Amino acid sequence: MKFFIQREEILPALQHAASITSVKTGAVYLRSIWMKVENGQLRIMATDSNIEFFGVFTTKIEEDGLVGVNGRHLFDLIRKLSPGELQFLVDEKASNLVVKQNKRKYVLPVNENYWFQPLSVFPEEQSVSLSGETISNIIDKVSYSVSDDDTLQAFNCMLIKYAPNDQKIDFCGLNGHQLALCKLEHDGLRELLPEQGILISQKYLQELKRMIPLKEIELNILNNRFYCRSVDHKENINLPLSLYEYPDYNQLLAKYNSPDPSGMDVSRHDLMDALDRILIFNTENSMCTFFEFKEGIVQMDVQSEEKGEAKEFLDVVFQGNLTKIAFPTRDLIQILSHFTADTLHFHFTSSEGPCFIEDKNDPDYKVLIMPMQISNDVIYTETDM
Repeated sequence: MKFFIQREEILPALQHAASITSVKTGAVYLRSIWMKVENGQLRIMATDSNIEFFGVFTTKIEEDGLVGVNGRHLFDLIRKLSPGELQFLVDEKASNLVVKQNKRKYVLPVNENYWFQPLSVFPEEQSVSLSGETISNIIDKVSYSVSDDDTLQAFNCMLIKYAPNDQKIDFCGLNGHQLALCKLEHDGLRELLPEQGILISQKYLQELKRMIPLKEIELNILNNRFYCRSVDHKENINLPLSLYEYPDYNQLLAKYNSPDPSGMDVSRHDLMDALDRILIFNTENSMCTFFEFKEGIVQMDVQSEEKGEAKEFLDVVFQGNLTKIAFPTRDLIQILSHFTADTLHFHFTSSEGPCFIEDKNDPDYKVLIMPMQISNDVIYTETDM
């Protein structure tokens, strides 16, 4: 095998491939980046036995072949080289991969080719196109509300499901005390999804967000796998889907229509700044911020024996009969960081019922957070959904 390619062209694919390869443990094929040259194309491939990635390049080829090397070692080498043309070739004994750049020469031991296992091919039929940047942004807005605990089954997954009530696609994350919902209007994706929707595990979401091309992409679903590739077919990712039964999140959303709601419009930046200062005074036993509403003002405070107390005041627009409520400070800061609007609306259903946080100018994104129960001696306990 022998080919030539620009270092800057091959580096992103090597980075994606190396990120899913094991450093030392696992079978040889799980630690390897495979490079295959045939039919005038170079393929760079890797898998962790679940996520599969391959990049396709048209480059200067002198000899076809297949070679596998330690993925992390190869990436570390290429990323530290200078921009410019690289030469890759397998020596006569087929025991080493030689990488050359100008007068530089590097020799890496190769793995036996019998370790190579072909990856899944993108299914062409019924694939749909959309913006990779849009999908990446949606994952960012939803994934923090997906549980990190993989023993919680469906709570450990993001749901993608068609919602017939508004004819949009729901992207939903639910972890037991908060819910993030982002909607997307896309007829092609609607036709692709099964009636029950699909579930992508939390452990794959961040990899997908990092690897997904931020340009036009194609998606497909087949045999319980989720396929994604760039429209130029150079970057291909696929991963397994989870098969759990997702809770009916619409029952939670229906609580928006409570009999006695209250509302608050507040500056997102001012609220985040105040909460960031309050967070300094939070402890493991006093982890939330206490909100008290008065006409045109919200008072926020926290008290702890270990760190003392803090009080903050903000001008707000408030309507309703709610007087007090409490939320976990850190969770609230995280939620606010995923909005972009200057002003946010808080829709309180009751002091112990779900609170909906939304941008009135963006009906396609909202977050539900459960408050903490407030006892008479101001001790907070979490209220589950």
